[in-house]
Parts: sequence; structure tokens; C-alpha cells
Amino acid sequence: MLVNLKCGQCQHIYNYEVGKPGMDKNYTLVFENIPVCPKCGAKGKELLTELGQSQMTAWHLGEM
Repeated sequence: MLVNLKCGQCQHIYNYEVGKPGMDKNYTLVFENIPVCPKCGAKGKELLTELGQSQMTAWHLGEM
């Protein structure tokens, strides 16, 4: 699944193929593929943009 993300380190906004999203036992969002910022190379520092939040809401509601 392609998700719109923002790097928590350099603030770059990008789309990333996260694979299959899921939830852990604490109901925290987890991705199959760990996002890597294409600008600064930061791993696992991603934040959801407003579009990304909408995409994850749609996924959670079973629309994707």
C-alpha cells in the first residue's frame, strides 16, 4: 500500500510503499516495510500527513 508520509527528522513529504499495514497488540500502526526517507535516509522516523491519516482511516474501515 502506498502511503503519504512526512519524515520526522527532515520534514520531507513523500509516498512510500509500506506493504501491508497492521496493528500491534497495543493498537499501534505498524507497516510491513519500514519507511526510509528518500531525502535524508532516516529509518522509522515517519509521521502520517493529513493525506496519510485519511489513507489509514480508509484502510482501517476496510475501504482499501
